[in-house]
Amino acid sequence: MTGIAYQYALAVFSLAEETGEVEEFFKSLKVFSDSLDNESKKFFIHPKIQMEDKVKVLEKTVQNHLLRNFLKVMVDNDRFSLVEAVVMAYQDILDNLHKVMKVTIFSDKPLTDTNIEKIKNKLSKTYNRTIEAETKIDKSIIGGFRIEFEGNVIDETINRHLENIRSSLLE
Repeated sequence: MTGIAYQYALAVFSLAEETGEVEEFFKSLKVFSDSLDNESKKFFIHPKIQMEDKVKVLEKTVQNHLLRNFLKVMVDNDRFSLVEAVVMAYQDILDNLHKVMKVTIFSDKPLTDTNIEKIKNKLSKTYNRTIEAETKIDKSIIGGFRIEFEGNVIDETINRHLENIRSSLLE
């Protein structure tokens, strides 16, 4: 995600907040972004297609007034290629607003639902946020798990413990 995309997301979030459309706007933006195929994207970012033609398409296809105006601004500023990044940035803003933290849990084998819930509960208490967890298998892990979120890592793998022992023996 780019800083520019975040700035656009923050600006439109502020407008959506003023009109009470925070969630509705996001749903509309997400549906619009997900519906864009490669041809549509090429149309909106092609430099030889007149801005007026792009705006006409938006006016005919986008029902949500705020979304339509936002997309016109993106077209006017030649930033339409950032629409997907704006969706991600807006989602981050919503997550912060709703105190949601997304984490990825890596392990050598699938974790039980009970273990996932224990990890989520511990993180929820520690960070005072609702936890959304995604699990991934990492065959390089000997045992244990590693949690990654917001640039942080909690490493409770056997690999890390072995590396710590190795380091202390070499000192």
